Amino acid sequence: MKRFDYLFLFGAILIYLLMLFLFNRQMFTYKFDKKLISLYFCSQDIPYEPNCPRVWLSDEQLHIAVGYLYATGSDPAVIDFQHMPAVAYLYGFSVLAFDNPYYVEILFGLALIVLVYRLGKDTLQSSFAAGLTCLLLIADPLFLNLSQETSYELGQTVFLLLYFIFMFRPKDNYVLQGVFLGLMATAKFWGACVFFVGTIALYKLIKRQLDLKSYLLHLLVAFFVFCLIYVQSFINNHFHFNIVFLQLKVLKYWWQHSITNLPLASVMLFTTGFFKSWWGNHGWLRTQPWSFFWPITLITSIIASIKTLRKKGLTKEVFIFLIPVLYLVYLGVQAPFSRYFILILPFSYLSLSYLLFDCLTKQSSKKQKWVF
Repeated sequence: MKRFDYLFLFGAILIYLLMLFLFNRQMFTYKFDKKLISLYFCSQDIPYEPNCPRVWLSDEQLHIAVGYLYATGSDPAVIDFQHMPAVAYLYGFSVLAFDNPYYVEILFGLALIVLVYRLGKDTLQSSFAAGLTCLLLIADPLFLNLSQETSYELGQTVFLLLYFIFMFRPKDNYVLQGVFLGLMATAKFWGACVFFVGTIALYKLIKRQLDLKSYLLHLLVAFFVFCLIYVQSFINNHFHFNIVFLQLKVLKYWWQHSITNLPLASVMLFTTGFFKSWWGNHGWLRTQPWSFFWPITLITSIIASIKTLRKKGLTKEVFIFLIPVLYLVYLGVQAPFSRYFILILPFSYLSLSYLLFDCLTKQSSKKQKWVF
């Protein structure tokens, strides 16, 4: 990268940190209270729940408590088993070191800004377009919202972009590819990994770029990393622990609790900001956060992919532009949550930046011709 790239990233990071400080400065001064652990056990249906009144905690409080329990030796196959434990471990280690889990989320936000810029430069070959993509992401309400919460999605998105970037480097590095895929799979539920592993393999197969040996090796490394994150479960069970059966249990849980009552509900939520509740009177509700840019980027994703396909054929750019469309269809049977969209927002804003940059380039070219 050139000096301009570093200067832009420095400025973007300052803007991001300033926005976090202005909107939620409490996250910088948060102090962990061990009473939260007692409240956690009173909020869960688990075998060793003590005799205490039932309490209700937010997802954010649950993730902090779970992270502390993991970092102090609890079994992730028992505590909050339905969520993968990698990011929660980081929250716990941050609590032990600094009494504050939000530092992890801030670092994830910073990493995502840098990775989106890198992906933009690699894809669009333009610092302006890459910078515009970063600014659109920083201004997105979902990104800012997740940056202020201990949610697993932001960390999963960082690992996804690292995996994606290394999968499209000229020379395969199956070790790093596998490490980042394993971390992505253990950051939250691994359903998103199935989509990206499958679509990348399909694209490379069509382009005759799939090195089967390297691809299988990177999956093997990812499985090793996945098992390594559950090392406490292996130790607690004297290594008589079946991680495959645990994941089948997780899959059954998500199938029972996360199936939508309306096909393609995620597409509707992404484009309109509304979804039909699957509880109570099954009424229509408005999600927060939501951005009017989201449906625009869905249109630009389709236009950019068609335009690039006609001009260059099936390239990496076409595949990247199509990811938001394909992923929303993939989420068709899943209960809609806006936080799931953070995985595709970098790709969505890339398509918007591409069309804007292309339009500005053409306008500039026309003006030069008119002058001559």
